[in-house]
Amino acid sequence: MDNHGDNRVNKPVINLVDNKVVKHRQGGFTLLEIMVVILILGFALGVVSLSVGGDDGASAAHKEAEDFMLTANFVAEQTVLNSQIIGLFFEPRNAADSIDVQWCYRWQQRRDNTWQEISSLPEHCLPTILQVEMIVEDEPYEHDPDLTPTPPVLVFYPSGESTPFELAIFESQGGFTEEETIQRIEVDMMSDVRWRNRDEADAAAEAAGYR
Repeated sequence: MDNHGDNRVNKPVINLVDNKVVKHRQGGFTLLEIMVVILILGFALGVVSLSVGGDDGASAAHKEAEDFMLTANFVAEQTVLNSQIIGLFFEPRNAADSIDVQWCYRWQQRRDNTWQEISSLPEHCLPTILQVEMIVEDEPYEHDPDLTPTPPVLVFYPSGESTPFELAIFESQGGFTEEETIQRIEVDMMSDVRWRNRDEADAAAEAAGYR
């Protein structure tokens, strides 16, 4: 009898269907998967760009508020020490080489019935990304370019008194501004200059037991 059939070697069975699937997966991602990844990355980059831009505007507003606060306190002290009357003038201008409006302010002293420049306090202009709103003696301020001479929005007197004044500095992104990014400064009738954001932050920290 021929036993050749009993001596056959058992060969492994290859599943051609499963093998094709494995080879297909090892070949890389599908076009749909790649498109989804690109879409997600693009959205993430857009969010980051908006966040960075907003942070830049908020930081600029904070810096301008801090600078104004320091200068206003200095001016208030000088009017009492040197028996001077010093006024603050704010006006919008067309920024150089740009169509954007830029707010600038200057301090002037009252002498010989006229407002005169103060060499130690040169004019300062805010970045074009920032806007301002003011309340002068409890009334919203609107700059009138036809009014000459332009009156001051704030005046410090030697008696230690001043005209009530409120200033808001903020970045306007398409007409939308987050309330917490607005920097607010107030000056009362006794020349007390307050940075509301800092005062509120200090009060919150104290209430939380951090101070």
